Amino acid sequence: MAGPAQLGLRAKLSVIVAIVVVLVMLPFALAGVAYLDRQGRGEAERELRAINELVRDLVDAHHGGGGSLDALRRRLGEVVIGESGYIFIIDARPGADYGRFVVHPARGGAALGEGDERSRTVIRRLLEQREGALSYAWRNPERGEEAPRRKLAVISMHERLGWLIGASGYEDEFNRTSITSRNYMIAAVLGMAALLVAVLNFAVGGLVVAPMLRLQRLLRTLSRGNETLVHAENEAGLLDGICRVLVDSGGFRFARISLCNDEGRAAEAAWAGRAEAFAAALAEQDAGGEDPALDAVATRRVVHLVDPTDAGPGLWRAAQAAGCGALIGFPLRHGERVLGALTIGAAVPVDLDTAGVALLRELAEDLAFGIASQRTACARQAAEAALLLRERAIEASSDGVFIADVTAAEPRLLYANPAVQRLTGLPREVLIGAPTGALSSFDAGSLADLRAALATRRDIGLELAGQRADGTPFWCECSLTRVGGDDPAAAPHVVGVLKDVTERTLYLRQIEHQAKYDALTGLPNRSLMGDRLEQALHVAHRHRNGLAVAFIDLDHFKLVNDNLGHGRGDVLLREVSLRLARALREGDTAARQGGDEFVLLLPDLAGEQDGYAVLRRVQQSLADPIDVDGRSFFVTCSIGVSLYPRDGNDAETLLRNADMAMYRAKEAGRNAIRFFTVEMDRQVQDRLEIEQELRQVLERGELSLAYQPQVDAGSGRVVGAEALLRWQHPRLGNVPPMRFIPLAEEIGLIGPIGEWVLREACTQARRWLEGGLGELRIAVNVSARQFHELDLAERIAAILEQTGLPAHLLELELTESMLMGDAERTEDMLHRLKRLGIGLALDDFGTGYSSFAYLRRFPIDTLKIDQSFVGAMVAGANAESIVAAIIAMAHSLQMRVVAEGVETAQQQRQLFQHGCDSMQGYLFGRPLPPEEFSALPLLRGQAG
Repeated sequence: MAGPAQLGLRAKLSVIVAIVVVLVMLPFALAGVAYLDRQGRGEAERELRAINELVRDLVDAHHGGGGSLDALRRRLGEVVIGESGYIFIIDARPGADYGRFVVHPARGGAALGEGDERSRTVIRRLLEQREGALSYAWRNPERGEEAPRRKLAVISMHERLGWLIGASGYEDEFNRTSITSRNYMIAAVLGMAALLVAVLNFAVGGLVVAPMLRLQRLLRTLSRGNETLVHAENEAGLLDGICRVLVDSGGFRFARISLCNDEGRAAEAAWAGRAEAFAAALAEQDAGGEDPALDAVATRRVVHLVDPTDAGPGLWRAAQAAGCGALIGFPLRHGERVLGALTIGAAVPVDLDTAGVALLRELAEDLAFGIASQRTACARQAAEAALLLRERAIEASSDGVFIADVTAAEPRLLYANPAVQRLTGLPREVLIGAPTGALSSFDAGSLADLRAALATRRDIGLELAGQRADGTPFWCECSLTRVGGDDPAAAPHVVGVLKDVTERTLYLRQIEHQAKYDALTGLPNRSLMGDRLEQALHVAHRHRNGLAVAFIDLDHFKLVNDNLGHGRGDVLLREVSLRLARALREGDTAARQGGDEFVLLLPDLAGEQDGYAVLRRVQQSLADPIDVDGRSFFVTCSIGVSLYPRDGNDAETLLRNADMAMYRAKEAGRNAIRFFTVEMDRQVQDRLEIEQELRQVLERGELSLAYQPQVDAGSGRVVGAEALLRWQHPRLGNVPPMRFIPLAEEIGLIGPIGEWVLREACTQARRWLEGGLGELRIAVNVSARQFHELDLAERIAAILEQTGLPAHLLELELTESMLMGDAERTEDMLHRLKRLGIGLALDDFGTGYSSFAYLRRFPIDTLKIDQSFVGAMVAGANAESIVAAIIAMAHSLQMRVVAEGVETAQQQRQLFQHGCDSMQGYLFGRPLPPEEFSALPLLRGQAG
């Protein structure tokens, strides 16, 4: 049996022989392939030249015989070149047709600029060469070709015609024999090479190459590890980089680095490869105590495990879960200190042979040094950054900072930051190195105090005063801190901090003023007014005097801000404030509550008349026009007043009642004075109660509809009904609509309530229709808020669909006021509603400000005459004339007319005589619940 040395020698000789054979055969094989390629191309070129000559003869024959170009194209199209070759002719004459195909099987007539970039490049090369053969790579997608093949084109120039004549085809379509021989030769060479490679792998792979490659891999790993050590920017990058190098370059299953914390416990800091699987398996086996990293840190020695008997069962199962056949742990030592451990898992034990372990130990030592270096560098950078930050902070500080040397008899300034110069007005160049007497900006007393404080070498604070070079006085606080040991006598330096308190003092005074006075008008603000009101109440209580609190709100001030801007509005407010202050008595207070609201405090009043006199004077002071940027403004105000003790005993009550009275002044038409009354409070409480109950009215089901019949004026038949909303509250009883509907509009509840009314009315009309009462048109009032909702038409359409009511039986009643304003938008909404097929009625006609132009423009179906006109017809002819005019105008516009409030037979006759279409009122029936409405005698007659 041959020994290892002989086997190694045999393997080496086999390798050498194989290499020599390959080197000798390779030139011949390459030469043979090249010869065959040249032979094949030459044969193709000869054949294409012959075809080119034939084409030239055909071209000459056709041109000399006067044949047509189409005939020539058909003739040339019959020429066969290989499997896919063809004849082409390109116009090479200068001009517009230069580069255009005269003959081509697929692109006949195509110009040079057409086609893709590859085609244009080949055509340009053909036109530039003009004669000879051109070889190029080409792929024809139309023929399903996926890879490019070598193509050969033989071209010649027909000088007389200016045509470039060419014959082209793929080289491999001309000489199949040469190509087959070349392929056989290449296959033979490749087979021999594969055989030699197999021999080489068999002979050398296991004996020489594997150990060399393993050692080379480890050397490369060590080299790349050192590169990582050099280029790592931080500790985390270093740890992560080393782990990745061991896995990616070293080929190990995993690498993990554990670092010790302040208590000496090792915790995982970085990993790569299957380290997570190893850690998870350790935890699952409850074998964390067998971790090689912990052993390496504890023993401070290398832990090398290559046999299951060397490790605990849990550890070995964890190693197998990570695909490892060997484990090794290196302690990361820097001097006497253990920083952590490097754990490596190898696929097979041979990966951790003696040479490999030595190289990995070197890498672990380098890693420990790198970690220590990174930490040292980080600490140094942090210290330098902290020092630089402190220096910059001191230089940028708004407080003056100086350092004094107090070892000499006269303390000297070693440093002064720019803030010292700004504070004292003295150049830093003069101060640095000079005795403390150079701080001449301080007065003599302050300078003496500073010297005495420095002499004590103790931490102390003092106040200094001085005057800058420009004569501006200043004050500052000075804090002195000794530097240089715990013994004050040994401290060589004192750091002083100068803080300018002049601006702070002024600022505090300003803040105090702003806290009590309005910034815009200079009047006392709400806070100061509250203090003064409390004091005035105490005085009034002690002396049994009266006082008044008045709320003032400027009328229509929002229009000034909206139209002229807040700047002019502020000018107006300042002037109003001045006039208010001048109109008051001495001891009275005018305060700005906010916006355009003011509060007046009028103490020492004998009664209501005294307060009224002052407030009238205030109104008169605002009566004169106010000039703002050349424009005159007339300002009026609404004033609400509450009196102590009649209207309240505390500030909050008086202010609330005055505010309530002010709103009553606005409701009275503005520019008015109103004193608080108990009735006002009752109305507010009533409104709050109604609002609170109204928010739950739908959930409680307290709403219902009553229906008032509408009859035909001629026949007396009931043709419809108006749905009227009713609210029956269990405690408040029957709440009138005028009491809760405006409030519902104001607080935004009219939307859901109105939708409920529409759905309920349509449902009831559908029931009547199905009950045999005939088609009764149901009229429903729509609020302004509902009308301005963009999806009103869609909601009504959905209700009609849900209830099944025919659209023509629903009529919406609109008021004149809601149609005014944006005519375009109103017209659009009305037409959208009309497209649903419903009717539109204009309610209370004649009581608003309708434009007849709008009336003609809007698609209104019905005019409802207000009951005020109907009731006045009996008393006078004027009212009857108005009603007659309304009816005539409506009929001329193709509108129906419904008269409301018909209560007497005389009114019925008058309306009938003037042509009124329909009527409703107590004469025909009051608003009734649906079941009573169904029992009306008129309806029973219709049903029968």
